[in-house]
Amino acid sequence: MKTLRNLHAMFLATMMFLSIPLLMQAHTMWLNATDFSPNFYPEYGAETKIYFGWGHHYPVDDFLSPEKLQEFSLIKPNGKKVKLTPNPAGFLATEIHLKQSGGYIVSAKMKPGFYTMYLEKGEMHHKIGPKTGVKGVIIVSLYYQQFAKALISAGKTGDNAFSKPVGYKLEIIPLKNPYTLKMGDFLPVKVLFNGKPARFIKVYGTYSGFSTGDDYAYATSTDMEGIAKIRIIHWGNWLLKTEKKLPAPKNKKKKCNELHYTATLTFNIF
Repeated sequence: MKTLRNLHAMFLATMMFLSIPLLMQAHTMWLNATDFSPNFYPEYGAETKIYFGWGHHYPVDDFLSPEKLQEFSLIKPNGKKVKLTPNPAGFLATEIHLKQSGGYIVSAKMKPGFYTMYLEKGEMHHKIGPKTGVKGVIIVSLYYQQFAKALISAGKTGDNAFSKPVGYKLEIIPLKNPYTLKMGDFLPVKVLFNGKPARFIKVYGTYSGFSTGDDYAYATSTDMEGIAKIRIIHWGNWLLKTEKKLPAPKNKKKKCNELHYTATLTFNIF
């Protein structure tokens, strides 16, 4: 009987392991804008609203609690960073006023945390915390953090308007201004991890309307220099996503099995 119970537990653990990619994709943060390229008037400037995407249905899915945010900022064309306060209602829709023409980057960083999924007595349990104290079979044990950027073009923007790194642990940096691209062009992006090129990791791209699930319209990988090229195959709002996974270092092994970082980048193609 004990052997049968063990086999049953192993079967459930295997099935949950196979479903991990879908489960993990269900927790992604990105930034939306009511207008990625608002009209700019010299006497008034421009304005738009930034609201958060959270979940796995792009462009809008679930609500993100403002308490989960560690940082929410606006980076002006001159490089100055201004702290933003998210509107606590709904999708944290926050109005921003742009007083000078140029390229703006809206950036957000989630607070890091632990997540554990484990099997105990034939039932699956989820714990928003480290694996410490868990007696069942560990299915997922993560230390995670997420980063997001949105590119806002107000008036004229140069080709290098968005190419300066924000400085996040994992970051997607456009090497060309996407607002200068046309259908069929390639958008080269550089992925940095800890400020260094992230080599041979996947970069996914999709556009609003392509799918209501976790499907992506385009997938590629970075090269030796951490550069990937995304072909622009459709107009509209775009989302790029990349992930970096690492075994837990010595100082975190008692709390988790893996480090998991996610970065997204959003913009518009005319």
